[in-house]
Parts: sequence; structure tokens; C-alpha cells
Amino acid sequence: MWLLARLQALGPIISQICEIAGTPGLSLGVLHHGEVVHLANFGVRDVDTHLPPDEHTAYVIGSMTKAITAAMIGILVDEGKLTWTTKLHDIIPTFQRAEYDPANNITITDLLSHRTGLPSYDAYWLLSDNKIPITRADAVPILSHVPIAADLRTEFVYNNMAYEVLGQVIEKVSGANYSTFLTNRILNPLEMTQTFYTTLPSDFKNVAKGYNALQNASVVSVPPPIYGDDVLMGAAGGVRSSVHDLLILYNAFIDAAGSQIQGRTLTIPQNPLRQLDHIFQGKISLPPSTLLEASYASGWGRLQLPLSNKLGYDPPMSTLGVGLPSRLCLHHGGAIFGYLTFTAIFPETGSAVVVLSNSYSLVNAPVLVGHLLIEELFGNTINVTDFTEYAKTAARTNAAAMDNIKIQLIQNRTVEEPANPLQAYVGTYYNSINNFFIEIRQKDGHLAVHFMGLEGFDLEPFQHNSFFWYMSYDELARRARLAGFPMEYYIIEFAHVHGEGNATDDPGSDGINALRWKHEFALKDKGEVFRKRNRLDEPFGQQKG
Repeated sequence: MWLLARLQALGPIISQICEIAGTPGLSLGVLHHGEVVHLANFGVRDVDTHLPPDEHTAYVIGSMTKAITAAMIGILVDEGKLTWTTKLHDIIPTFQRAEYDPANNITITDLLSHRTGLPSYDAYWLLSDNKIPITRADAVPILSHVPIAADLRTEFVYNNMAYEVLGQVIEKVSGANYSTFLTNRILNPLEMTQTFYTTLPSDFKNVAKGYNALQNASVVSVPPPIYGDDVLMGAAGGVRSSVHDLLILYNAFIDAAGSQIQGRTLTIPQNPLRQLDHIFQGKISLPPSTLLEASYASGWGRLQLPLSNKLGYDPPMSTLGVGLPSRLCLHHGGAIFGYLTFTAIFPETGSAVVVLSNSYSLVNAPVLVGHLLIEELFGNTINVTDFTEYAKTAARTNAAAMDNIKIQLIQNRTVEEPANPLQAYVGTYYNSINNFFIEIRQKDGHLAVHFMGLEGFDLEPFQHNSFFWYMSYDELARRARLAGFPMEYYIIEFAHVHGEGNATDDPGSDGINALRWKHEFALKDKGEVFRKRNRLDEPFGQQKG
């Protein structure tokens, strides 16, 4: 009873964090020694109807989906249909990189643990209004095309596209689509009736509607992310689930790990999870700031507590678990426009914490609340002032992100007029594999940039042959766009490319036939080059040259 009282006593500070962050609704659950010891819900799942959430409310769980994808791979490995060292090109032959590129040898484990060394190119699909303009068929060509950010198996380079491709591996090897395999092999055995892949049944009404927070912590509704049949990124972040179902799932993870790693007797006879000895094993180190372990496993971050600033805090907070016995924490968060989520499991004590929210907020409320729950669960004293002051500081910092970007852009601006007539820049520019394009249009005496034909942002002269676009924090929130990119993301630089050579920053008399856009910050380069194409009457994806 003392534990329940401690956890229940967190209610006022959790409500305060939600208010500061701009989080309309939040649901949480705590598992300890294999038993659900606490459930709580805050706010509303729908701002318009004022309906409250409960433990059965379905939220988009974002990248917490990755642990589910890893579990599905584990089942296939256990059945001998895959091995952890199976190379991607042996399952999907269309994955082809340059002949001597070590990335040709990427394995299933490399994809699961973000150690491929390849960047994700999330800007290709994270555009406006949660619309995804590229298809699942584009994922393997993109993974084949992206430059190397780090040598294979040497550094942690987070890659959502890798998990999309893993979803396709599951389908190829199993002969079933992702949703069917998930339902038949995991959800049905565990009786998880409130978990769905990308699309909710029409008769399921207990759903948390997604919102983005504005600078003043009010919220705006956004379209559902990663939604629909055969949508890109489902295996990376498209599952919808509830606190009730996720506690069942994480209890099954703990149960299977106890059996397969420690030789304990299963407490869930129908437990479908397999190969937990490999799935929970650390595969690649995270950037070190501790003498204790910090690594990524397969769909899980792996931490040895106590540990400072390893659960997503920015700026950092106090150390998690200081003064307590060291213990293993497996954790993951989810962040997709409309939703933030967090989970952590502790196999040694049969414990799990789940926090789901329906807002991409000014502060990562689920991580903050998760930290609170973990400290109370294991008997640490909570300094309420530390948490509330951190939330206020982080909210102010994040709300000012775009104001600071605008200051940087203006400070670095060197021209008021472009170097060439506006018409010289107009055109449609394609990446090297012709599955992503950027349109530059002229209207009313200025240029605008349109990504994949979905949206338009006015361009202003920046430097010699470069322009910038800008939106306020609130404008980005309304359009479900990320406000956290560096200044370079908002700059379009025009150039001339000679044959297969490098882009020339000053096109001179050769004319403009390319642009450069810095959208991937895992790469230490000046940005990706997109070439102008003239044959826009051809079906998209068939242009040559």
C-alpha cells in the first residue's frame, strides 16, 4: 500500500508538468514484481469533446513500435527462417550499394541496433500535416542510396528507414503482411485487444486525438501520423496501443527474458516472445558520459542505473537512480507529431513504467513523468521543485527555438537581392534516384520552395545564390513540422553541376541546374544535391539522366 500511496501522490506534479508542456491527455501504468500496481490518467483524450482517457485508450506509440518489430524478428529467427547475421541483400536483393561499400554487408542485427552507419533521411517523409509523400517501395532504394555517416558497426546512427525495411523483411520471410503477423503471433496469444497497426477499426472509439503544443502551451489538432494501409514507417513507429495492453506486452518481455536468459519458469504459458537473450543484448555503445553501461540493443536502449541524462533530457536533469542499487533499465521513447511516449522496464524486479501522451509538446512530458515514476518506484526522494523548474526552463527554451533560428538567419544574411533573375532558379529538382523532388516556383515577385508538391514556403535572399525559408514555432506546430533543426536546414543553395562532378557554388554563365539542401545532420557535408529535370510530363520516378 505504501508504494501505491507514493505513486498516487505524484498526481499534482504530473498535472503541473502536463500544463507547462502543453499536454492535453496522459495515461500511465506501473508494473512491479509482475503485477500492475498503479494506473492513472490525466486531462482529456479529445479537447473538443472533453472525453477523458483511461488505461484502454489507444495512443500512437511512435518508436516504441521498434521493440515490437524486434520481437517479430526474434520469432522468425527462432523458427529458423532468419538468422541474426542474415545479410539484408540475401532477403531483399534490390538492396545494392557500391561494389566495395562495406554497407553491402548490413545484417538483420545491424538494422535492429542502428549500427549500419547509414543516416535515416527522415526529411524525405517528415514533411507537413503528417502526410508521407514517399511509399514503402522507396525505402530500400533510399537505404541503398544514402551516403555513409559512419563505418559499419562503429557508431550509433539512429535510422527509422532501417526499421521500415525490417518490416518488409518480416513480410518477405513470413509470407504475411506486418499487421497479420503481429496480430496472429503476438497480439492474439497475449490477448492484446487494444493494439493496432497503423489503422484503427471503425468501431474502436476510445482513441486519443493527436495535438501539437503552441508557444503558450495551448494546443492545435493535427492529422493522425503514419496512418493507413501499407503506409511507410509503420514498422518504425505506426503501432497504436493502450497502457493496459503495453503492460501485458512488457510483462511478457520480462517473463520471456527470465526464462530464456536466467532459466526461470515462464509465468505466461502462451508467451510468444523468443530470442530475448539476443534482443536484450547491447550491440552498439551510445555516446559515453558514464562509467556504467549505455548501449543500444534491438529495439531497446540499454542502461545501467544510476545514470545522468540518458533518458532524453535536454537540458540535462539530475542523475536518475542516484543513491540506489545499480540495476538494468531497458527503455525507449516515441516522438511523432501529435504524440510523445515513454517506457522503461527493469527485468531484475519485474517492473515496467509506461507513459503515453497525445501531444508533441513543449517539454517531453512522458519522459519527465517516467523519471518521476521510476524514482518513486524504487524509493528515491523526489524534489518537486527540480522537476517543475526544469519543465518551465525547457518549455521556454524549446518555444524560443525558431526565434533563435530567425536571428541566426538574419545575422548571416549578406544580400537583399539574388545574384540572378528569379526565373533562373525556377524548376523541379530531383535527388539522384528520382524519388524525392523540390519545386522552386515564382509568384508575385518572389520564389517559393515546395517539397514534393505538398507545401510552399516563401524564400528570401540569403547569400550569393542561396535563399532561406522560415516559419514561426506556432506555424510549424500547426503544420505538424519539427522546430528543432539547425539553421542550415532552412537554406536552399543553388549551383551548377558539371556531369557527374561536384556542384559549383557560383554557376556563372553555365546557369543553374542544381540545388543543395542540408537536411541530414548525421552527415558532415554541405547538403544533398538535387538536379533540375525538364521532362515533368513523364511519370514520376521514370526520369533519366
